[in-house]
Amino acid sequence: MRSGRLSRTICLPLVGLIATLARADTVWIQSGSGNPIAISDVKVTGVEADALLFTTGAGRQTSKPLAQIPQIKLDDEPNFSAAEEAFRDSQFPVAVDNYRKTLGTTAKSWLKERSALRLVQAANKSNNFPAAVEGFVDLLQITPALATDNKPAIPKDASSIGQAITFVQQASKSPQLKPDQKTVLGNFLVELYNAKGDTASANATLGQISKGGTNTENATQESRRVAADLKMTEARQAYSQGQYARAAQVLNASGGLFTEPQERADALYLLAQSTAGALGNSDVPDPLKDAALAYMRVVAYCQALPGKPHVADSLMNVAAIEEKLKNKKEALAVYNQIADEFKGTAAAARAKEEAARLGPADKG
Repeated sequence: MRSGRLSRTICLPLVGLIATLARADTVWIQSGSGNPIAISDVKVTGVEADALLFTTGAGRQTSKPLAQIPQIKLDDEPNFSAAEEAFRDSQFPVAVDNYRKTLGTTAKSWLKERSALRLVQAANKSNNFPAAVEGFVDLLQITPALATDNKPAIPKDASSIGQAITFVQQASKSPQLKPDQKTVLGNFLVELYNAKGDTASANATLGQISKGGTNTENATQESRRVAADLKMTEARQAYSQGQYARAAQVLNASGGLFTEPQERADALYLLAQSTAGALGNSDVPDPLKDAALAYMRVVAYCQALPGKPHVADSLMNVAAIEEKLKNKKEALAVYNQIADEFKGTAAAARAKEEAARLGPADKG
């Protein structure tokens, strides 16, 4: 009996020691605007519903939204840990290199997703467009909707765009791609062709995507976002070619797809631009008032969104329309509103210039 109790006494501390040694990960949690708090001696077990799952040193299982976790250190993923540290310190070229290595070595799907996403972000910040495109292609193979929301910023360098087109074309030929993944790649390819000035190829690619179609009825949230991006690409393409009625038709017919605030903001602004574009140089009052109203809908919706997207530009267009309508007082009031509401921005400076050009409003 003593022998049995002694062996259990010896084993229990050993089990505790082994468990402690197994927990060597660290998670940093951001709460508010202060510095992130490091929680060490944990074991990260995965990701579920956009939350990181981990077990604390005390053996308690917990989770935190990934959006609140700026950095993760994993004892068995040295490349990833180095990438996260470099990303934190704004050493983006180093982060790019190590996220690339992680994608080539890790077997964890959640880690591939975070690494691909951060590769795109770090590559954008370090002006490494080829690496950003690589990360984007890796990301869409895991989560197409997330890739849709994180397309690489397209540079003005034509040679870089040409290389990206070749890479994306090759990636799109993979037989393992699902319809949503093909749609995301196709949308990005259209944007690349347009940036290069190859309208014919952009139109041809868009036609191929549209033929493939996307399931917009009973769509999952992910496929809805992909379908929304496709319709925005189609509308932008029509608008860029002066097909304003076609752009408006696509947006109005697809209104139910644009449920996310930024999606809706972009769709409303493009719809207003299309409404105004269809007028050309017309100075007929009623259509001009309709165009101004379309821009004011953008202002009304976007005013409460973070960063007030499209608000300043919409107000500038409203002021220009008021001028066309010979409403100098109203136009001046809008220019002054922009200058006051968006102080320190290019829009405010431009509005001040326009207000100075108009001079004081007429009395009475």
